[in-house]
Amino acid sequence: MNLIAITDNLWVAHQPLRFLGLEIGTRMTVVRLSNGELVLVSPIELDEPERPALDALGTVGHIIAPNLFHHLFMTQAKSLYPNAMVWGVDGLADKRPDLKLDALVNQSGSFAHELDYLPFEGFAAMLPTGIAVANETVFFHGPSRTLILTDVAFNFDQNSSLAIRVAARMLGSYDSLQPTVLEKWGTRDKKKVAASVRQVLAWDFDRVILTHGSIVETNGKSAFKAGYEWFLGHSL
Repeated sequence: MNLIAITDNLWVAHQPLRFLGLEIGTRMTVVRLSNGELVLVSPIELDEPERPALDALGTVGHIIAPNLFHHLFMTQAKSLYPNAMVWGVDGLADKRPDLKLDALVNQSGSFAHELDYLPFEGFAAMLPTGIAVANETVFFHGPSRTLILTDVAFNFDQNSSLAIRVAARMLGSYDSLQPTVLEKWGTRDKKKVAASVRQVLAWDFDRVILTHGSIVETNGKSAFKAGYEWFLGHSL
């Protein structure tokens, strides 16, 4: 695990991940609260050799599966940190009955008034297996003015592989902070999505950390708003 410092009390770690035959990669975000606790958002695969890097930052107190898809490595993270609280979303307990959840991020809340979270309601995607509802959660780290997203938006750009760049262009999300046409086709309740977008835009963020694609270091709020204009327009 290669932890990369983004700013004070904020790190990311990246690892390979394939989806629909494409190597899209996945990113974990680590937030250190003022009490010294670490919050792991969308944990990647963690083994015992990775512990010293995290332990040097603080005490892992919270492990979060932010939607119904990013739960693959929750059990490994919990085995390394048995005293940490495990957070999930509605429906995850049914999907992963083996994973004991301590709490849900199913309504607006905050960790130590530093890391806010909000359910991103109404969001879905049209996949080969049918419409997939992810029960997304978005996060806002106030001290660094950073928005943290999982599958709400992607940002595949010139740093991505050729195959990803081609796919992103076909899906209408190349080099822009927005969902793909799969989400536009799959989302039935666009008014709920638009309401969630407006709640996100009420946060004072500049940087955007994405689970898939390049991090947006500045002007992230305007990029996010532009990426979701389609949903905002269709909700009127």
